[in-house]
Amino acid sequence: MSRTKNSAIISLVICALSSILLVVWLFTFPWFFNWFYTIYHGLGSEYTQTNTVIKIVIPTFYACAPFAACALYMLIRLLLNIIHEVIFTVSNVKYLKWISHSCYAVMLITVITGIFYIPLLVIGFATGIVGTLLRVVKNLMDSAVTIKEENDMTI
Repeated sequence: MSRTKNSAIISLVICALSSILLVVWLFTFPWFFNWFYTIYHGLGSEYTQTNTVIKIVIPTFYACAPFAACALYMLIRLLLNIIHEVIFTVSNVKYLKWISHSCYAVMLITVITGIFYIPLLVIGFATGIVGTLLRVVKNLMDSAVTIKEENDMTI
């Protein structure tokens, strides 16, 4: 098995575990975040601030969750194609496009809610960078697909 295939399999396992974590968090995130934030910051005199943060972060998570699920699904499809050595195809370009769109959607949501809770701006910035990097890779892949199709038509 090649190193590329091994790397794709490891990435696929990470995506599968991330998908499971996302599903678990869909049912437990309010409890988990409340517990984590309370333990980390304590309930002392800032209880009102803690309650406000919880009221911002939890809806932000649920607004971003469908885009995270979409990105994970598209990434799994892309990795399966890589494992099966189906690389330079229009479908892979589509998968990269949808993953980057998902990153931009999360960026938009977290930047808007980051107005009320500053650490979310960091997530917005990071997903914006990842979305842009994926966009560049998508454009490269699209060019490679075009060249491959032209070469396939050449006798």
